[in-house]
Amino acid sequence: MPSIHLKKLRVALISLWAFGLLGGTTCVVPNSTAAARRLTVSDQSFSFIPPEDSGQPRTNRAGGRRGQLCNNAMPTPSLTLLLPPTNQGTTTAAHPTFLAYLPQTTAQQVFLSLENEDNNYVYHTTFELPEEAGIVSFPIPETAPALESDKYYKVSLAIICGEILDPNDPVIEGWIKRISPDMFIEPQPSQRTPFELGAWYARNGVWFDALQALAELRIAEPDNLDAIAAWKELLQSVGLDTMGTVPLLDPVD
Repeated sequence: MPSIHLKKLRVALISLWAFGLLGGTTCVVPNSTAAARRLTVSDQSFSFIPPEDSGQPRTNRAGGRRGQLCNNAMPTPSLTLLLPPTNQGTTTAAHPTFLAYLPQTTAQQVFLSLENEDNNYVYHTTFELPEEAGIVSFPIPETAPALESDKYYKVSLAIICGEILDPNDPVIEGWIKRISPDMFIEPQPSQRTPFELGAWYARNGVWFDALQALAELRIAEPDNLDAIAAWKELLQSVGLDTMGTVPLLDPVD
């Protein structure tokens, strides 16, 4: 019997010491899931590393009246497609998502188009503009033709100032190339957190996929400090510092 009481006493003393009730250093048992998540995020880098074969920078024709947005002074920041300095990026998606900063304007609609290198339309549509300024996601629907692998496409975004699209309307352009899956082994999304996916795509030079992964996380968890930091790091790594604090709006329908 005494041995049983002694064992209970030892267990009690160990428990009291673990929670700091006997003085000395307090031992706090962390939430293992939260601790593992913080460790995973802190170990990741979200800086974009351009692919070696990214080629020469492609032009970004800024159309419309210089310095104006629908007959008003162009606000700061101005209409911006979120792209690296080369004005081009890659994706693994057949139907990618584009992100752009849209300043506040009296215009009602924006025109989005995709053209192949022969200047033929692959897809085009119009969207209703949000009432406030912010970064908006423009997903290409599954009903649109799939992007072919290893082909460049020009994406154009124009704000329609009047009732119809006009050559003087403000427009920005960039380029996208779909990467063949044979070029590398992609991580399985079902086995990765958005943080890990965003870091992996950024590290491997897949711009649009990294951007979308972290943007979706920011929208889903707007108060997540890790998501905010990862988003800012990705944008700052390509010179889009001013976009890091801009609000992310809901994707267009």
